[in-house]
Amino acid sequence: MQALSLIILATIGVAKGGYAPKESPKLPDGFCPKETGTATATTGECMCDWQHKDGCVGSGCQYQYGLSFYHYSCKDCKCVAKP
Repeated sequence: MQALSLIILATIGVAKGGYAPKESPKLPDGFCPKETGTATATTGECMCDWQHKDGCVGSGCQYQYGLSFYHYSCKDCKCVAKP
């Protein structure tokens, strides 16, 4: 019975870990220009329109699952216009 309780509690913790925050962060002025990207509603990320590994330049750019994006905390990141 104790093992079942432990499994249930562990599952709840893992399931809740994947949710986005309820409130969006205060984004800096000029973050994610609409010409090259779209800001997410809750996570403070800029999803680049050009979904390519070269779609974002800067120290904090990420390219995962075919998506190019960066977090608002990256001061030198920006999306690149699609060629």
